[in-house]
Amino acid sequence: MNQVRAASTQDRTQPTLLVSVHDVSPLTLEASRRAVDLVVAAGLPLQALTLLVIPCHEDRAPLDEHPDACAWLRDLDTQGAHLIMHGYSHRMSGRCLSPRGLFWAHGFARGQAEFFRSGAAETKQRLEQGKAILVRAGLASATTSFVPPAWLLSPEARKAVLAEGFACHEEIGGIVTSQGLRAKRLVGWGSLNSFEACATRWWAALQIRRGRADTRLAIHPADMNRPRTVAAIRTTLRTLLARSSPMSYRAFLRSISQKEPSRPITARE
Repeated sequence: MNQVRAASTQDRTQPTLLVSVHDVSPLTLEASRRAVDLVVAAGLPLQALTLLVIPCHEDRAPLDEHPDACAWLRDLDTQGAHLIMHGYSHRMSGRCLSPRGLFWAHGFARGQAEFFRSGAAETKQRLEQGKAILVRAGLASATTSFVPPAWLLSPEARKAVLAEGFACHEEIGGIVTSQGLRAKRLVGWGSLNSFEACATRWWAALQIRRGRADTRLAIHPADMNRPRTVAAIRTTLRTLLARSSPMSYRAFLRSISQKEPSRPITARE
């Protein structure tokens, strides 16, 4: 039943559920496998799953040099999962001590907002390097869309991302498409410490009690190390699946393009 719903790009009577597994790389391979197993066991078909793949995690794990990770991702790609490039290394270089930087780059993102302080030239270089690694890994399909780590971009990085002509990119406010900003509601968990894990479980429980809306559900490999967070993810996923149409980002883009005209995307989108 879920497979039929996920495959349909015409059924927009229900809100869409967009489930993504973040930070997939050789460094997170086992936890990423567990995350995929978790969502599939909860009833999400692989065709409705999006995986965010880091080309060279922490500047020390080029994906194309790890055949086990490449083989697993190619198999998921063949089965219909949507793979998306997720930064280049995922790690932000340097520090940003402005109030905004302290809050977003160091507080929210814990120094993992790779493109928060990047200029246009550096962003373009990292995008090109990331694409090259993915192509060598046999995952060229992952180069058509982009999600920056922590969903954060500097103004210059945003312009560079838009210039690449991706089918979409994602920011914290939603998925940026040629039809505008979509799926603004975000549910995710934090697992770096017990307080963060507890707070984000509470936030997720609050979000699923709100009125129905297109929702992004973000899962990270670190979440798999906390049993209570795993239980919260399972409960949230099953609740949302009961009242939403699950789609990959690729299927979601297709569904809205059939109903709404495209328009130029601006840097202020």
